[in-house]
Amino acid sequence: MAARGDGSDRGVALVTGASAGIGAAFADRLARQGYGLVAVARRGDRLEALAGTLAAGHGTRTEVLVADLCAPGDLRRVEERAAGHDITLLVNNAGFGTFGPLSGLDADREEEEIALNVTALVRLTRAALPGMLARKRGGIINVSSVAAYQPGPFNATYAATKAFVNSFTEAVHEEVRGSGVTVQTLCPGFTHTEFQGRAGVNTRQIPERAFQTPEQVVDASLAALRRGRAVCIPGLHNKALATVSSKSPRALVRRVAGAVGRRY
Repeated sequence: MAARGDGSDRGVALVTGASAGIGAAFADRLARQGYGLVAVARRGDRLEALAGTLAAGHGTRTEVLVADLCAPGDLRRVEERAAGHDITLLVNNAGFGTFGPLSGLDADREEEEIALNVTALVRLTRAALPGMLARKRGGIINVSSVAAYQPGPFNATYAATKAFVNSFTEAVHEEVRGSGVTVQTLCPGFTHTEFQGRAGVNTRQIPERAFQTPEQVVDASLAALRRGRAVCIPGLHNKALATVSSKSPRALVRRVAGAVGRRY
């Protein structure tokens, strides 16, 4: 069993925000597929527990890399690892959101949100690409959100960062077309993770049918990556939301988003 997860067949996947939610689901699915793993997050105890679970369940060798990607020194360490010759897949999953009128939010926290959701993602993508291109093999998945498809009153910074992620990722996807490297933006909607609680979103009014599991999101992403897709929106309801938001008048989309935001 050990050979499945030692990175010898599929290479090594580096997953940020791997300690919970979508990141942990990526780690599990990739371990099942035979990747070795580099698991990155701030919470070392959770990463060690994840590594133990993956070793016991799949014989996977997991390198634990404790880092705060908002800290320049930590980010540089992860960049160096992402540039490693064995990295064949990068999953930029780490991120967070804030909720409320911008005038009442902490400015430093908003800046950290931009640093993690945008700056760290760009730097890690840039770090991983040269080696992948030289080897003509690899993939990068940048986790975005359906929130990218409309302005986000009451989570303005978060929605704006995800709009950046979509534009950036689609552009880089086109830059590397035909190279053997695929770059994907993954745009989930409501997902059963810790995200909503950390953002302070009241989910009691959100119908259960609006939610997906992290595993559903990850399975859709990996299937789309195999097909070389630039954009993955898991779930028909999320695809419909993104389509309607993209094709409707901006003023209408903005007003509707604001009305919804006020409810939460």
